[in-house]
Amino acid sequence: MASDAAAAGTEPSSATPAESIELMDLLAFVYLQNGLPDKAAVLLAARNILAPDDPRALLALALAQVRSAKPQRALNTLEQLALLGAMDAPFHLVRAQALQALDRRDEAAGAMRAFVALRNNTAEPSPETAPERR
Repeated sequence: MASDAAAAGTEPSSATPAESIELMDLLAFVYLQNGLPDKAAVLLAARNILAPDDPRALLALALAQVRSAKPQRALNTLEQLALLGAMDAPFHLVRAQALQALDRRDEAAGAMRAFVALRNNTAEPSPETAPERR
């Protein structure tokens, strides 16, 4: 009977927790890219419970929340991200979008200015500072 289950492809998964998290990340990305931000947000919220405090996953969750018309939830998620110290250019871009959706235009403009400033400060490395290629 076990061989029937294996042949049918219904054998229990032997994926490691890290592989499961990676699969959740991939599926959430696919949902976001295909206009299903609600599904992405649910998946990323579950992922955050299983493996909390991943800055990239929290930013993706905030983006999914903005795209699914939940900007206040996105700001709450961005607060978590700020507590981790991950306030880079993409953080400010998503924050500007959430604030704009809440009609907080002055704050949104400030967040957009922070995005532009940080984006411009991350210049290409010069030949002196670039890692050596082998």
